[in-house]
Amino acid sequence: MTAVGLRSDSGVVEFALYATPESFPKRDGMIAGSRVRIADAKAVGIFSNLAPGTYAVAVYHDENDNNQFDKDLIGLPLEGFGFSNDAPAFFGPPSFAEAAVAVPAEGAAITIRMSYW
Repeated sequence: MTAVGLRSDSGVVEFALYATPESFPKRDGMIAGSRVRIADAKAVGIFSNLAPGTYAVAVYHDENDNNQFDKDLIGLPLEGFGFSNDAPAFFGPPSFAEAAVAVPAEGAAITIRMSYW
């Protein structure tokens, strides 16, 4: 998967993979994660050996590389974020169904456009 539209090459991008609506997008609910460096305002994450099925991906730009998704005092994101299917986030994350992607046996490539407040 590729995260595009990053506002800088600073920090890293964290990809998180989810397999169930109950776990999405909780940090402790992901079945796999990947932290990757950024180049030319994009980052590429790979999840190998996935069984065919339905998954959702959440991603954030850890611009200051502190391993946290930083928010302001009222909870608005200070760092970029995105979801598979470019599912929109209004007053919270999208549902698993909105971000769900079917992954066939041969795998899938997805692009996620980053959002910033």
